[in-house]
Amino acid sequence: MPPKKTKPKDESQTNDTEKPESKKSPGKSNIVAGDVLTLDFDAWIMNQDGTEELFDTTNEEHAKAGDIFNEKATYEPIVTIVGDGRVLAGLDKSFLTAAIGVKSTVLIPPAEGAGERQLNMVEVFAVRELQKQDIEPEPGMRIQIKNRVGTITNMTSGRVRVDFNDPLAGKDLKYDYTIIKKANNLEEKVLGIIDADYRNSSEFKASVKEDVLELTLADMCKYDQAWFTLKYKVVSDLRQFLDIKTIRFVEEYVKKEEPKEEAPKEEAKAEEKKPEAPEPVVEKAEEEL
Repeated sequence: MPPKKTKPKDESQTNDTEKPESKKSPGKSNIVAGDVLTLDFDAWIMNQDGTEELFDTTNEEHAKAGDIFNEKATYEPIVTIVGDGRVLAGLDKSFLTAAIGVKSTVLIPPAEGAGERQLNMVEVFAVRELQKQDIEPEPGMRIQIKNRVGTITNMTSGRVRVDFNDPLAGKDLKYDYTIIKKANNLEEKVLGIIDADYRNSSEFKASVKEDVLELTLADMCKYDQAWFTLKYKVVSDLRQFLDIKTIRFVEEYVKKEEPKEEAPKEEAKAEEKKPEAPEPVVEKAEEEL
């Protein structure tokens, strides 16, 4: 793979003697902890040689330009909940001074990013030990061993060095982001939390009456194992951030009409005068939590 594209560091943002800090967006922010936000972003590693290296983005074209495009990835805006630790601490904190619809830039030091690198997080293994676990080691490979995920950084004389630090540990980072929208009403917040926990909120329907939420599930939930795993996290987050006492899940099963045989020509006119067929029967299965 060709090296990732980098761009020169903007000297007006920081220098070797200054600590990275957020750039405040113009306008007054009305964002508080617990808000549900949708945002686009580009994320950069700030290299010591003054270049910037793209490592994450919600934009497919930017991913291709930065040589980090992944065919299996989905490039679209993300949903997050302010103050819930779903993104890096420095990024999360910057939302409180950001304005909706305005591009913001935040520079994040390791302490508010992925942390400092720890030397005791680097270990050496015998190649045979990895091969017993069906791992054919190569430099740069991400592997899981002893219930930890690490990166192979070096291989010599039958030994493999694995770094269990986060790949971003010890690095200064920069995020360019735009908050596209903030969920304003209860239904929008419900669907936003579903997007943050599970995605595909457009397939759900939410209705809130007093302290009861009725959530009509997407068809995919009927067979998606991920939903069965994440359902109770969704319930927990809905209760935590929206103070909803009763959550009612509704599954709809629509009975399909069988196609009718074509009527003879003599009966065509009479057929036109017949009343319309009744609506498909909808069967509902409810689960209350």
